[in-house]
Order: sequence, then structure tokens, then C-alpha cells
Amino acid sequence: MQVMTVLRQVFANRDVRRVQGGWLLAVTAEWIYLVNLLVLAYLLGGVVGVGVVSMLRTLPAAIVGPLLATLTDRLPRQRVLLAVHSLRGLLVLLMALAAMAGMPAPLVLGIALLEGLVAPLHRASTVALMPALARSPQELVACNVSISLSEGFGVLAGPAVGGLLVASAGAQTGLLAGAIGFGLAALAVVRVRPDRAGASALAGRSRLSELLGGYLSLRRHRHVGLIVGLVSAQTFVRGVLTVLLVAVAVELLLIGEGGVGYLNSAIGAGGLIGGVLALALVTRRSVAAPLILGLCFWGLPIAGLGLFPSVVLAFALMGAIGVANAILDISAFTLIQRTVPNDVRGRVFATLEGLVALTIGLGSLVAPVLVLLAGLQGALIITGLILPVLAVAAIGVVRAAEQRAVIPERELQLLRGVPMFAPLPMTVLEQLASALESRRFEAGTDLVREGEPGNCFYVIADGQADVLHDGRRVAALIKGEGFGEIALLRDVPRTATVRAMTEVETLRLGRADFLGAVMGSSQSVQAADEMVGSRLQALGHD
Repeated sequence: MQVMTVLRQVFANRDVRRVQGGWLLAVTAEWIYLVNLLVLAYLLGGVVGVGVVSMLRTLPAAIVGPLLATLTDRLPRQRVLLAVHSLRGLLVLLMALAAMAGMPAPLVLGIALLEGLVAPLHRASTVALMPALARSPQELVACNVSISLSEGFGVLAGPAVGGLLVASAGAQTGLLAGAIGFGLAALAVVRVRPDRAGASALAGRSRLSELLGGYLSLRRHRHVGLIVGLVSAQTFVRGVLTVLLVAVAVELLLIGEGGVGYLNSAIGAGGLIGGVLALALVTRRSVAAPLILGLCFWGLPIAGLGLFPSVVLAFALMGAIGVANAILDISAFTLIQRTVPNDVRGRVFATLEGLVALTIGLGSLVAPVLVLLAGLQGALIITGLILPVLAVAAIGVVRAAEQRAVIPERELQLLRGVPMFAPLPMTVLEQLASALESRRFEAGTDLVREGEPGNCFYVIADGQADVLHDGRRVAALIKGEGFGEIALLRDVPRTATVRAMTEVETLRLGRADFLGAVMGSSQSVQAADEMVGSRLQALGHD
């Protein structure tokens, strides 16, 4: 019941729906385009050609991607996302036109390289934007689940469509279809307008610090760096598998060039199932165990394909990889989002995407070497054993990283219970939570006094207090309720005394932080006006 409630809240948000729609369309377009590009490469140079093309598309992105990472924190992330969809669509369109015109292969590959430079910003800007749309840690997990479901459907539909197009109309037509998909993705996100989703202030930082911000953040948060390392290991295996699947379809299973798309579609189908199974993560406080299991079951099916090659089993094993991929992505991205501060979150994810590009490129280069040394089936077995071994070794690291999560869930829950804070995105609430100061008062102590100037807002974290006006009791305050907003919003002295009836713990928020958060959201302003009006009426004021 709680899961469905959180999901309904998530999809009631128009901006979430728009970002999800753009993500789905872009993932579908990317796989339509990639299947056709890799088939072109295979026709030109076999397995080695596929490896080289995959490397050329991803390796430069690993170098330049982190340098572009500052865009995700310096500029509004929704604008970065729109620019990414638009530019990818334009580049893939140029690639399609060049291929149709019979232009030299180096020109087509050069355009693919440029598209690869932009690609890492797609996931980085999307995932970094999600905390600005989510209202709680549970909603953040739900957003990640919905991203995974959309990705699973895109990986299911994209390769299938790509396979059909390459088999029936040629790879050039498939490239054109991919360009159209990116264009539709841009249209989907053009109206995204989240509150406070823009960049953080980066004043005072050197240019070098900005460019290396993602790596420096991973150095400061070492446990997050290790999680990023595990994700990078998974993408290295993915790079190897991407190349090997072309040879598996054509040489081992004998299902033809279209089979490349169909095997990748099986991964997408598994991703849909994995996304549904991952709904259970919405109500879990811990995502460490799912992350470890996701790593294990990403690799084992690859080894199984090498040991028992058959068409039916191959599709089942690729589906199992899709399930593991969804659970691994949701767990890893949620853990990183919870652990990395908002002001560098975009650069951390862009740096991660640069490492993803690097490791996929390296995997693409290693794949032909493995085939040469161990044969196709031997290469599958070796590749499949990498992640399970790492998963077992990393159990302690993952648990330690989760314990260091920077999101103060207790404080977020208390802030969320105050009506004027309820509409704010989690990124703003994180900033407020980090600015809170805890204070304790003995029973009988006045927390604030009527007539005094007010310079802060309070939330009761524990205990009970009475509200006194002209010496008479007019209300009682309990855990989760706030007070002090009238003096701040109306710029007047305190209108009442608040006295502790039991030992009371409060969370204190300064004037600037309070006003900056409330006045930055029209919904918060409306809720604050209603609260102030209700309380003034209880005090006998008009």
C-alpha cells in the first residue's frame, strides 16, 4: 500500500512524467541507433570492427566527459538535459544522412565520436535532476525505479526496432529512426520547470577545482568512490558483452544480424521485470544487499551462456542480466544520491558517466583479445566471473558506504511534516536539514517570549510545549510542529510565548535559510500564508 502511495505521488508530478518520457524516448532511440551502428561496424570489420567502433565512440567521452561535468551543476539541469537530447538527435541525423549519401566510413565514425562525447551527460543530468523533483527519500527511490522501468522498456523496444530495421530496411534507416527518437525526447522535456533545480553557486572555486570537481568529491567521499568503482566494473563487463553478443548472434547461435538486436531486447525485457521487483526497494531503508546481488547476477548469466550455448537459454540468460541490471542501477544510483551533497551531485554523476564511457570502451577493446586467447565461449566464461568475485569482496565496502549517507532522514521527515516545507523538493530540504541546529530546553523554560524580536524558526523534534498569549494558553505544540514563522514572514516581534511543558528538543533554522526556502516556492508561500492566518485568528488577531 505504501509503495503504491509513493508511486502515485511521484507520477502526479508533471515534471517527473516529462523527464521520464524523455528518458524512455532517448534510451529507445539510443539502442535503435547503436544496434544499426554496430551492425555496420561488423559488416566492415567483424568482431574487431565492432570493438574499435565501440571504443572510438566511448573512450574520448571518458576524457572529455568529466570536463563537461561542470555544466550539470553550473547550469539548470533541465536545460542541460534539453540540450543533450537535441544535440544527440542532430548528430545522429547527420550520421544517417552521411551513411545514406555513401560518405567515407571515417566521416560517419567521426560523427559517432561527437555523439559519444555528449552521451554521458544524458544519465548524469537526469539522475542529478531527480532529487530536485522528489519530496522524500522514498520518492527518490521511486523515481529511480521509474527510471529503471523506462530504461528497461527502452532497451526492450530499441534493439527490437533496431533489429527489424537493419534486417528489413538497412542500417541507414535505423540511424534515421534513432535521430527522430532523440528529437521527440527533446520535445518531452522542453517544459520541465522544477523549483530550485538550477545550479549551485560555484563562486570562489578555481577553474581547475571546478573541472575536477567530480573526482575531488569522490576523493572526499571515498566510500562513494568505491561504489562508483563497482559500477565501472559492471560497465566494463557490459562493454565486453556488447561486442561478444554480435559474435554470439552471428557465429555461435546462428540467428543472424537481427539477432544482435533481439538479444539486447531480452536484456530490456528483463530490465522491466527487474524494475517491478525493485518496487520493494521503495520501503527498504537499506539498498546494500540488492546492490551486491545485482552485481553477482549481472555476471553469472554471461558465464552460463559460455558453458551452455543455446538459443532459448541465451534469451533467458540475457533476461536475467536485465533483471540484475535494473536492481543494480536503482541501488547504486540511490546510494550515490543519498551520499553526495547536492552542490556537486551533477558533476559526480557526469564523472561516473565518463568512467562508464571509459570502461565500456576498454571492455570493447578487451573483448576481441579474449576471443583470440580463449575462444568465444571461453571469453564469455571469463567475463561472467569478474563481477561475482568483486561483489563478494565488496560486501563490507557497500555496507560502510550506506552508513555514511549524508541525507538526514530524521530531520527531513520532521521538515516534511511542516506544511510550508512539504511542497519543497528534496534538494532544498537537504540544504535546510544541514542548516538546522539542535537545542534542548528543560520543562518550564520559555523557548521564545512574546514581544521579543524573532530571528529563527523552530521545529519540535521531541517533547511538548504550550503557546501562551497575554498569559493564557491558546494551543499546544507536539513533535513535528513548527513555530516562529509569523515574526519572520511579517517582520514583527514574537506574537506569543512558547513554553516547554516537558523536556523539549528543537531544531532551529535561521531567518535567511527559512525565508530563502519558503519564498522560493509559490506553494510554500501559500501554505505559509494559510498557517499564519490560522494562528493569528487563534490569537484573536484579524
